[in-house]
Amino acid sequence: EEHQALRAESQRHRDLLQGAFADTYANLTLKTLLLLRWAATRCPQAPFLLKADDDVFVNLPALTNYLAATHPPPTLYFGRIHWWVKPNRDPQNRHHVPAA
Repeated sequence: EEHQALRAESQRHRDLLQGAFADTYANLTLKTLLLLRWAATRCPQAPFLLKADDDVFVNLPALTNYLAATHPPPTLYFGRIHWWVKPNRDPQNRHHVPAA
């Protein structure tokens, strides 16, 4: 039933992107790579791409001013770097990183 609803949504609005993996926190990297591959294939002329979660505030005036004032190279990536943070080895934590 859920699959049929998703197919109907996709056919109606053409706004869904699906990958062959579970939508879990552990697969966030796969989800991001799927988005980047899609954007590179479908939007090669886009001057930039913004990926943000629904719980992130994007300061659009500041972003617009920055993009208007600079000409970043096409490989520029902005993100948050966590300096001096050790990997979380607790398997119950959502930020768990296995030793392997």
